[in-house]
Amino acid sequence: MRLLHLSDLHLGKRVHGFSIEEEQADMLGQIVRFVQEQAIDAVLIAGDVYDRAVPSEVAMVLLDRFLNTLASRSVPVYMISGNHDSAIRLQYGAALFAHAGIKIASTLQETVQTARVGDVELVMIPFLKPALVRPLFPDRTIETYADAMDAVLSTLKLEPGCKHIALVHQFIAGSKTCDSEQKSIGGLDEIPAETFKDFDYVALGHLHSFQKPAANMAYCGTLLKYSADEIRQRKRFVVLDVGETIQMETHDFHPLRDLVEIKGTYMELTDRSFYETLDLSNYYSIVLLDDHDIVNAHAKLQTIYPKILKLTYVNRPAPTGDFAPAAVEKLDPLTVIDAFYQSQNGRPVSEAQKRWIVGHWEESVCD
Repeated sequence: MRLLHLSDLHLGKRVHGFSIEEEQADMLGQIVRFVQEQAIDAVLIAGDVYDRAVPSEVAMVLLDRFLNTLASRSVPVYMISGNHDSAIRLQYGAALFAHAGIKIASTLQETVQTARVGDVELVMIPFLKPALVRPLFPDRTIETYADAMDAVLSTLKLEPGCKHIALVHQFIAGSKTCDSEQKSIGGLDEIPAETFKDFDYVALGHLHSFQKPAANMAYCGTLLKYSADEIRQRKRFVVLDVGETIQMETHDFHPLRDLVEIKGTYMELTDRSFYETLDLSNYYSIVLLDDHDIVNAHAKLQTIYPKILKLTYVNRPAPTGDFAPAAVEKLDPLTVIDAFYQSQNGRPVSEAQKRWIVGHWEESVCD
């Protein structure tokens, strides 16, 4: 049996103000063709189906066409919600969709939802956070995402004699993040890989680069590049061959338009000999090597490179110190809050205040 592991479609997303509807439509078309060519038996989607809790009409149409096409070809789809999805909205019509072979698990229940896919028991765990799990387990202390996942998994009794795959949208401790992913506070969302030791494979969503936090799990990553720091990432389809063991193989994905980085001085980048061989329909991250500002550089360069996602100077002196932009981006949000509080009040945030900040952050993010 062959399973396709996908995640983080982020349908409806705009990248630096640009609509990528055409690129996402092509992406979904490529998925359908890949499913046919590779004789895929079922598709697993590990969350962040939409980019926003209230998806655009364009995003909803894209998903509707995609799921309808797979259903018309009798390819089952198993899908969970991610932190960008509205659990209730994604769940709408789930009972009806199930008749077409599309199973959606987006809301937490007292017991974990499972599905039988050939010789595999698929455990479907929608995105969770402590605030969502606490009401289901009033007798347990649930402060972190790891506590929440432990509580949810405690209800699970794995079926003997078959393979077990978990569909999960969470941050696994030690994984690498990028700019297009939502930042957490104080490491609150980290879940140890050991939590899933009883599974043969964990199909992860949430992070945008392909990576294996442990031998029995993988983030498949996004198929499209959603930020400039994903430029050098190799985007790929992830296929699971399920037999006596579960073997993983990858296939390169080639987007309709790529995200490309170019470097040079303003004069070099505007010289016809430089850009005449480039595909100017691509999206560009431009690094200027001039040691001084070019007046209205973005607008001028955009006459040649219409889709500029990012423009930076590499040789220009940058702000320094603890609160230079580059330094702040690397800090944990709680560290930034604490530093600002100290600058305003002359004393650090107290432990009680930290607990309040962490609790309210966790409850409000992506609601």
